[in-house]
Amino acid sequence: MTGSRAARPEWSRLSAIRPRVRRLLLILRPTPRGALAGAGALTAGILVAAGLAAGSYAFLNAQATVTSAVTIKSGNLALTVQYGAGAAGSTTTIPTTAWATMLPGDFVGQQFTLASTGTAGSTLTARLSAASAWQIRIASGACPATQLTSAPLTTTAAAAGSILGNATSTICVQAALPATAAATVAGTTSAFTIIIDSTQVPS
Repeated sequence: MTGSRAARPEWSRLSAIRPRVRRLLLILRPTPRGALAGAGALTAGILVAAGLAAGSYAFLNAQATVTSAVTIKSGNLALTVQYGAGAAGSTTTIPTTAWATMLPGDFVGQQFTLASTGTAGSTLTARLSAASAWQIRIASGACPATQLTSAPLTTTAAAAGSILGNATSTICVQAALPATAAATVAGTTSAFTIIIDSTQVPS
């Protein structure tokens, strides 16, 4: 019979090879469980790599089995200010008598407490709500006996240090009446508002 297996001996050899090929394909074919495990490992690698600093690519050249659960936490950010024995809150007031009767060339410093009541650390900026004839400066720590050398605050936000979560910091605010101030300003009382903003530090 032309074209039948009896007339073509090579069919018997192919039939003997086919089971081995089929078994090899079954061995190489990933099971659904193996495919899911591979996808999970890839996702975990992407999440971890995203949290690394730029250039830390050696992580991608190694692999390890994750044996513990992944914990995701959220942080919150909150600041309070407090002057003296007054209550801590989102605003605090320093009595204007602290800055009264200043003459050109005078400077006066007062301290207040800045507290981070949240869990996240933050960087700080400070600015004035409006322009002032006085030069207003702030610095971390107790007020010195000399004039602060930092740039006076303006209505544009400027870097003012940082603070950790659940921490407090003493801040010195110093008002100076420039020697070039107008005569009409001498002996008057300085009134100004400082706005402190915070930005969460990436962790």
